[in-house]
Amino acid sequence: MNRVFYFVCLVLTIFSWSRAQNTPTKSPLKISVDYARFRGDSTNVYLEVYYSIPERQLTYIRDSTGLTAAAEVTMVIRRGEVSVSADRWLVPHVLRDTTRSSMNLVGLSTVMLPEGQYTLTLIARDRNETSSVDTVSMIVPIRLLGGEKLVLSDVELATNIKQGKQGSQFFKNTLEVVPSVECIFTENQPCFVYAEIYNVLAGGEKSDYVLKTTVTDGIGREVFSREKVKKRTGESNVVVDNIVTKELRTGTYTVMLSIVDSSRKAISAAGRRFFVFNQSRGIDSSMLSLKSFVPAEEFARMSEEELDREFQWARYESAYAERVQFEKLTGPEPKRRFLQEFWGKREQGFRPLYLERARFANQNFRELGIDGYRTDRGRVHIIYGVPDDIDRHPNEPDTRPYEVWNYNSIQGGVIFVFVLRQTGGDYDLVHSTHRNELHNPDWIRFSSPK
Repeated sequence: MNRVFYFVCLVLTIFSWSRAQNTPTKSPLKISVDYARFRGDSTNVYLEVYYSIPERQLTYIRDSTGLTAAAEVTMVIRRGEVSVSADRWLVPHVLRDTTRSSMNLVGLSTVMLPEGQYTLTLIARDRNETSSVDTVSMIVPIRLLGGEKLVLSDVELATNIKQGKQGSQFFKNTLEVVPSVECIFTENQPCFVYAEIYNVLAGGEKSDYVLKTTVTDGIGREVFSREKVKKRTGESNVVVDNIVTKELRTGTYTVMLSIVDSSRKAISAAGRRFFVFNQSRGIDSSMLSLKSFVPAEEFARMSEEELDREFQWARYESAYAERVQFEKLTGPEPKRRFLQEFWGKREQGFRPLYLERARFANQNFRELGIDGYRTDRGRVHIIYGVPDDIDRHPNEPDTRPYEVWNYNSIQGGVIFVFVLRQTGGDYDLVHSTHRNELHNPDWIRFSSPK
């Protein structure tokens, strides 16, 4: 008993001493990134890039204003090997005392881009500790929003939407829309939804239309759905909604907006995944029961390196909130529990199918030191499976080598076109008829050797 008492006193003494010295511990710098695409002009899409940096992860230096810190953020957008946009800016922050909160420094950057497929990279560096740096890269497909029928922009999730003032970095359409970059919400933080509808008056149509909002859980079950009749006022409309998170249990959800015609057919739809942490309601018991699909012993034999590799392979199945959550885990045990729950939310038998596709991709599509699952052909194989037919053109005159993958049972039949742009490189996806993939009917110009 005396030893326990001594240990507690020692811990309290160390804690008090550290508070007196004003040297709170600091986690490694991490930047979270998200984006949404809106209509720009006839030839460009307006891309909003959102970023978030926890204030507690910055290094502070005392000066006359208090404790000051700054993150240096670099944004580069590439199309293939060509840089089409580059920018760098400082994100300053000042603390009045040594108390660090869980607040995130949130901002956005915008750029207009023509149709195509791009790689977005953001690099955050601690201005006062230059060795503390984090990099995030992601693929951003850009497609023009057609002008012949009603169409939705991307869905942006926000921590707050209110009437705004011109000059705010989050100001648009008379509103201040503060993005939720990680798309993680608590029971006390409603999930605000923002989107835009275009071509409202196209074709001289004047009848009302219906906007449907649906929320589904991690396994696709509908949690709730509501509809709103919208008037055709103006060429474009703004959608603002909110989801009451205190009514949701802890878990992953998807909010889907759909424009529905008189025959109940969806004309256009857009959605976004988000995560709710609700301490008061806990986790849905039916979701917990799904863990039985993946026995715990399957992960017990895996090292931390193997656990990390498996989740890297699962990048095309994971939601952004799940990736953020996994990055915060340290040690093998939390990662084992996470992966057991992660696969348990999916259909029974999905994990071995997915991992087998990833292994095939790594064995057959690895190029120039890049793992096969990270290549375009590897990604398509993992998501959609083995194509029904592959039309290969390795030695056509006046064209680079290319392949056409055919999937007959998806959306009534779709194709994926891959071109070998550089000798010794990998086949890049340049066109697909799948509605959620890069669409470029003029793809043949990518196959020209000139």
